[in-house]
Amino acid sequence: MTVRFEVDAVQKLLCERLCAEVRLARRPDDALMLRTHFEFPDGDRFPIHVSETGIGGIRLSDRGHTLMHISYDHDIDAFLQGARGQILERIVNETGVERDGGSFRLDTSIERLPEAVFRFGQALTRVHDLTLLSRSHVRSTFYDDLADLLHGLVDEDKIQADYSPEGLPDPEPYRVDYRIDGRLDTPLFLYGVPNRDKARLTTIMLSHFHRHEIQFESILVFSDQSEIPRLDLARLSDVGGEMISSLESTADLERKLLRRVA
Repeated sequence: MTVRFEVDAVQKLLCERLCAEVRLARRPDDALMLRTHFEFPDGDRFPIHVSETGIGGIRLSDRGHTLMHISYDHDIDAFLQGARGQILERIVNETGVERDGGSFRLDTSIERLPEAVFRFGQALTRVHDLTLLSRSHVRSTFYDDLADLLHGLVDEDKIQADYSPEGLPDPEPYRVDYRIDGRLDTPLFLYGVPNRDKARLTTIMLSHFHRHEIQFESILVFSDQSEIPRLDLARLSDVGGEMISSLESTADLERKLLRRVA
């Protein structure tokens, strides 16, 4: 069944409603803000500042608020590295938005301002959606983030990635994510644990090391410890050492790691 309506009337309604929902407001400090319905998941609206470029154009800027909002739950230095950093650069290139330090901005002409408002709002939405990459939706950045974090805390010459432990009859199937020089000649084995399967595999590996009396300490870094089933976590805790609940627990990782590093 074909629905018929007055196109002109609907067009007029759209123009009236959209115009009412997008408006300029002047703050007490005389700065101009653009009020739109673009918002973060917690309901806070995007703060879009409007100013002149000095050459007759208009500049839209978030003045660093987007990354500041992300920083409430994420380490920004880690957030801007690895796969997420590459995707962020692609967003910037595709939308024409510029990143100036911690701020995002978009310059446009007055005539192209309506189009620029939607493009800028979409770009900020895509940037914030990168936070989903550290959750269960996409795990591809977990090991990138872990590597960046680890190399930011420990000298590179003290770290061996994909390490085959000595003292095993067949070490190849039991590679450690990272071997780090530990105090008193006791190496530190660090594993990234993004999911249940890796938790189970790590349990098997650590149990194997204990049976062969390999001397080591261990730290297990989870993507999200709350997502690991209780029994799997219990088995892992029986054979593993210190646990870091997520990559967001940067201070906890630094404290536990540096206490054991030579």
